[in-house]
Amino acid sequence: MSQPQMKSLVLVVDDHVPAAEMVSRLFATRGYDTLSAYSGADALQLAQQHLPDLILLDIMMPQMDGFQVLEALRAAPATRKIPIIFITAKDEPEDIEQGLQLGADDYIPKPVKPRELIARAKSKIESYKLREALEQRTTDLEALIRFSEALNNHLEVNELLDLILYLVLDLIPCHTAIIYRLSEQGGILEVRLKSKYDDPQAEIDERGLKKYLKQRNESLRWSEGDKRAIAPNTCGMATGLQHGDQLHGYLVVLAHQGFEDNHQRLFDAIGRQTTLALRNAELYAVKVEYAERLEEMVEERTAELRSAQELLIRAEKLASVGRLAAGIAHEINNPLMPIRVNLELMAEDLQEGRAINNRDIEEALRSVNRISRIVERLQQFTRKRGEAAPAMEPLKVATVLEDVMSLSRTYIRQSGITLNVKLNEEAQIYGNRDQLEQVFLNLLLNAQAAMENGGTLTIESVIKGSKVVIRVKDTGIGIAHDMLDKIFEPFVSTKENGSGLGLFISYGIIHNHSGAIDVESQVGRGTTFTLTLPLIQD
Repeated sequence: MSQPQMKSLVLVVDDHVPAAEMVSRLFATRGYDTLSAYSGADALQLAQQHLPDLILLDIMMPQMDGFQVLEALRAAPATRKIPIIFITAKDEPEDIEQGLQLGADDYIPKPVKPRELIARAKSKIESYKLREALEQRTTDLEALIRFSEALNNHLEVNELLDLILYLVLDLIPCHTAIIYRLSEQGGILEVRLKSKYDDPQAEIDERGLKKYLKQRNESLRWSEGDKRAIAPNTCGMATGLQHGDQLHGYLVVLAHQGFEDNHQRLFDAIGRQTTLALRNAELYAVKVEYAERLEEMVEERTAELRSAQELLIRAEKLASVGRLAAGIAHEINNPLMPIRVNLELMAEDLQEGRAINNRDIEEALRSVNRISRIVERLQQFTRKRGEAAPAMEPLKVATVLEDVMSLSRTYIRQSGITLNVKLNEEAQIYGNRDQLEQVFLNLLLNAQAAMENGGTLTIESVIKGSKVVIRVKDTGIGIAHDMLDKIFEPFVSTKENGSGLGLFISYGIIHNHSGAIDVESQVGRGTTFTLTLPLIQD
């Protein structure tokens, strides 16, 4: 059960009490929670204690000025990412430059304009919360990868139970983890407990736990004193280990402090992985038992053995879930780049007093929508549901390429790469814009990654007969010859931290557009990807 959305917290730091109170009231009337500090030392203490979503900081203060406070905040791990806006009468160019170099996110001279202040503050808070949420999701995905990979290397039930408890204690902020294994009739077969304490105390209302999880198709989360608590004087979470219609057991964690929504999401995912791993181990045990008795029951049990083996093979394929999680992070990181670039451009516009370019906002929104669509498609894939054919429309290849380059041009040039573009403006195809943009953006980012020390990136499109040929050529490190035949296979990557899904997905997209994609490469000289797509015929 999710908790209600909390208000954003703003910390106002100014040694002039009336000024601090005025700004606090301004934000309070807009629905924000506020704190006020009247010295640098108080500001550091309150920031560490409350972790606000935004800090409005004055520069000219006695004993510890705003620059010193900013340095201390950026040096502390807990506060280094909190957005900070200077609000000060000290607005000389060298002061602004110093503040921004130290890590300030914005700089507003006094006297402030209330609407401008609220608008800038809202923008910084939303950007900060979005970044924090994405980083948390990435952290959770990485945790699930480790959890999945560890479980899939163990097929003996007793070892698996101990490993699950150990991993849960490592990934969830709790002091005790418990697994209940149930029989087919619902009775408790075994209780396995692991705690960070030498003498664990875990008084669980097992009847209440079973009743709640049986009545509701959701995990249970409670705080100390909650009516739904199944363990007195503690906080915790519990989830059923459900596989199909069969409940195999429960997973419970206990802690001294309450859990947040992201903890519950990770815990629920761990519960699902635990169920699959235990089921996998049980099927493996069945296979071993059948193998030992095969000679004496070969005729009678051949059909049952074959069925068990097929189930085991399907269960073992769940090992790919961890790699798929890495692929999700890979595919989402691509559209995150233009979001970051456009947010930086909007921040520069605000700092320079210019109006925000609507195109920057639209491009950022397009990338956010692309992330949403990627997640939706991956969810449909994991649920094994068929996906409707993507919407197709007439598209000019040059327009699609130019849109992609407008998102990544700044990022590529900042990497010291020279961009050489030659596009045929007449080539028109029938396709899905989002999918083709995904392919082109993936190729551009792969080229950028191959040229860490700079180089030349050439993008060209030409018409050949009834087809348009698109080439993306870099002067990077190249691809080894023995990898060229495997480059479009799933989970094959030449990058150390690559997921191996980008080119696999791109290959599928181009194939679904009745096209072809080929690669040529020489180690140390560069790589050329060639895409061929059919033109729209009169």
